[in-house]
Amino acid sequence: MYPYFQKNTSLHTAESTASDPIRGFLSENPAFGTLIFQVTGGQGAFPVAGATIVLTKELNDQQSLSFTITTDESGKTAPLSLPAPDKELSQRPGNGTVFATYQATVSAPNHVTTEIRDLPVFDGITTIQPVSLSPDFGQKTSPPEEIEDKEPDL
Repeated sequence: MYPYFQKNTSLHTAESTASDPIRGFLSENPAFGTLIFQVTGGQGAFPVAGATIVLTKELNDQQSLSFTITTDESGKTAPLSLPAPDKELSQRPGNGTVFATYQATVSAPNHVTTEIRDLPVFDGITTIQPVSLSPDFGQKTSPPEEIEDKEPDL
């Protein structure tokens, strides 16, 4: 586990957050939300075991966080704990964004790769993200399907 992801540590100083985008992101997002993927095929008819999900968070033009996880025989991933803004921000108006957004690329053999943009992660909330992969019959190189997850209207 990335050493910054330890709860209740004092790694975040003004000097270190300016020079380290990861520390800056974590100081702005001190809480954690949970994300689970449920990957299916056949329009949801069967689970896709062994699908690979690459989850990313762009920090600046040169750096990003990246996590890779694989689905089990039921098509689900293990819960992934991700940094998010503290839920207390949502209790007062005018505090800006109360969730962190991530991008995901979901791929599996014999299926078209799917890219999901702007997945919201909220402090203390477990989100199950359904992904339905289309079959790839190998006739041509299929471009990735793109899905933009709409931010909640808060």
